[in-house]
Amino acid sequence: MLHALITQREGHNMYGKSTDVLEAAYVEFYESLGIKLRPVSNFTRNFDDVVDEQFDLLIVTGGGTLHPGYYLEPHNAELQPRRDAMEKQLIMYCVHNNIPIIGVCRGMQYLNALFGGKICYSARFKVPRPRGTDHMARIVKTDRYIKINNFHSDCVYLENLSTLFYPIVVDEDNGSVEAFVSPTMSILAFQWHPERYFESEEGRLFTRHLIQDFLGVPRDNLKPDID
Repeated sequence: MLHALITQREGHNMYGKSTDVLEAAYVEFYESLGIKLRPVSNFTRNFDDVVDEQFDLLIVTGGGTLHPGYYLEPHNAELQPRRDAMEKQLIMYCVHNNIPIIGVCRGMQYLNALFGGKICYSARFKVPRPRGTDHMARIVKTDRYIKINNFHSDCVYLENLSTLFYPIVVDEDNGSVEAFVSPTMSILAFQWHPERYFESEEGRLFTRHLIQDFLGVPRDNLKPDID
């Protein structure tokens, strides 16, 4: 069994107290792949305590907006500074120690920004991509298209992708990156959410197999019980 650290959103409860938030779908999905998760608190003071046990993978999750400096446009959205700091430390630790990283949605955007790319805030797509509605995307260097889910409004355009990354799935209609890799840094990143619902079984299986191939584990066709 593989062991992974997984990051969490930074939020507040009804009393105004700071909280860590992790969607159950992440746990259900990665456990179905045989991966045991250890959530990382954004409020741990000693970083060495986070990485004191051996782990095989880092998962950088989605949800929320990054610092305005990473975007092409200004914004006044709510920030998650403790999360940003923790995720940056984890990402750099993994890169320096050759530990694989999977980035999801915001996690993909942050990886791109940390390595010299830019993010488009609340993109005005030529072909609209409503949240909650799947859309078609092309697998790079093939004639194959897959249907992927969509839960974001920000994006990374091809021209703003870090030169350290290679796009592997693109939204041709809008010129945006839907997934990228960095073989040298062992990074796989998705704009869509592998752990959430897909309208297309082909899209779900493509995503699952892509992760399994990246991690070097056998492919399967298991359908997790995820709402």
